[in-house]
Amino acid sequence: MKRTLLYIAITLLLTAANAQESTQVKLYCDKSESSISYSMNHPLHSWTGVSKEVSSVILADEKRDNITQVAVSVKISSFDSKNANRDSHTMEVTEGLLYPNISFSSTSIIQNGDKLEVTGILKFHNVSQTISFEATKEIIKAKAKITGEFKVKMTQFNIDPPSLMGMSTKDEFEISFTLVY
Repeated sequence: MKRTLLYIAITLLLTAANAQESTQVKLYCDKSESSISYSMNHPLHSWTGVSKEVSSVILADEKRDNITQVAVSVKISSFDSKNANRDSHTMEVTEGLLYPNISFSSTSIIQNGDKLEVTGILKFHNVSQTISFEATKEIIKAKAKITGEFKVKMTQFNIDPPSLMGMSTKDEFEISFTLVY
């Protein structure tokens, strides 16, 4: 009797786990509503560069309630800071022709309500670093909108901070994102 109950319990658990896995869907970001930006500071001024050319995919349940994985990629050349000279210099400093993409792939996503604790690998300038950050998820008209920000240092990715008039930008800069699936 105990063996039968144990067998039934194990079968139910495995069935539930398989059912949960089978409801996973791959969702691609809506490029018209998604963006990634970076913000940098120099002693004389600050600026933001924005890209709307984001490629991203998540694995989630059909209702988008439980996100289990995310991958994001953006071309350095797609960022627009409203200053062509600065954007050209960014391509030069980051060696954007040699290393054209910035990418992120999650290794862990922990959900607590609408908050996500995300850990993964950020690859920039051919250097991979593990980073962690918090994000917020909203469900709006059956779409998942994920927003967040994190800071990194250029020197973490073997990039020398650019300079203007003999003064360097701050090493640390912020990346913000809005991704809609």
